Amino acid sequence: MNEKKAIFLIDIIKNSISVYFDTFFVFYFFQVANYEVIPLAKYYLTLYFFVGIGFFLIRKSMKQNVKVPYFKIGISLQALYIMLIMLLKDNIINHIFLVGFVKGIADGFYYFPKNILNTEKITNEDRQQFNGLSNTVNKIISILIPLCLGVALTYMTYVDLGKIFFVLFIILFLLSFYIKDKKYTQDKFEFKKLWEIIKTNRIIRNTFIVIFLTGFTYSSGVMDTIITLSKINNFKTNLNLGIVDSICALLSLLVCILFTVKIKEKHFKKVLLVSSFCSFICMILFSIYKEPWVLIIYLFVRFTFILIISLIADYWVVNLSNSKELKETYKSEFYLMNDALLAISRCIGYLSLLLICLTLGMENINYLMLLPAFAILLEGLLLSKLNS
Repeated sequence: MNEKKAIFLIDIIKNSISVYFDTFFVFYFFQVANYEVIPLAKYYLTLYFFVGIGFFLIRKSMKQNVKVPYFKIGISLQALYIMLIMLLKDNIINHIFLVGFVKGIADGFYYFPKNILNTEKITNEDRQQFNGLSNTVNKIISILIPLCLGVALTYMTYVDLGKIFFVLFIILFLLSFYIKDKKYTQDKFEFKKLWEIIKTNRIIRNTFIVIFLTGFTYSSGVMDTIITLSKINNFKTNLNLGIVDSICALLSLLVCILFTVKIKEKHFKKVLLVSSFCSFICMILFSIYKEPWVLIIYLFVRFTFILIISLIADYWVVNLSNSKELKETYKSEFYLMNDALLAISRCIGYLSLLLICLTLGMENINYLMLLPAFAILLEGLLLSKLNS
């Protein structure tokens, strides 16, 4: 098996696992917390803080091309996280810091090397096709798995289901042996020199602003957690959540196919402008109205317009990391900066969620959607400017 195929399979399996954690685990955690948002906000705040710490801890190794060993450690720690869920069960609510810490370090060790390996093993010329195929397969899986999980959780517990995902992490670990590092080096981590490039290069500077903004929205930001909680409150059961998630995945599959086949780089600017304004208006509506029809409109926008913004942003950021200013010398520094900014914006988002729950009450968390609404608008405008 070649490296490109191994990365493809790892992406598919990891996405399958993420379907469980994006909705169903949140529902489980929410139930254990007696439907209080504050413990969930504390968990995510801990998680994303330690993701940033994880990136910082292995920065020198990434610079020296020691990526695959840490990638394997990240997979192993994620398996440990699943084991903690199975061992702690309902008592997980009393160990929020421990579980968030393990998950955060695991994600840091997994995603830092994975981000760089993706740029090394897949060329810029092949990227849109590779990402399009990967996204298409992932969306097909995302249609099937929520329905399967919704039915399974009618008869099984969340803990029993965790055993299946533990096995998937073992498969991920085995697949990681097909990926090899480049020749190891003794290069020093040169963050100060990257900072000099940022100050003089407007494109790279604006790209980092875009990355920071995604941490409030679709990149594991507070936006998706607010929506998940809204889905739980409106659709009530695991089966209903599975049906809704499958419908959303079907919609996103169609968008991914459209992006791969029809939307070319010359169309990016217009697509971004339309998508960002539509998303902004919808999110403003969601922050004001709590009716189910607003949630349905948002879900349509989330898996069409916001998804397109996400696809273009990912395409842009990865290609930029392969630019002549960064590719050979500062790619590790670039991705550390990338995820440090994501960690900061995610933590700001979840800290804001915590403060709103403590001051205004959890019934008013919809107001927080104003933050990602302005973030998605600014992101779309900046990306359209960059792509022109």
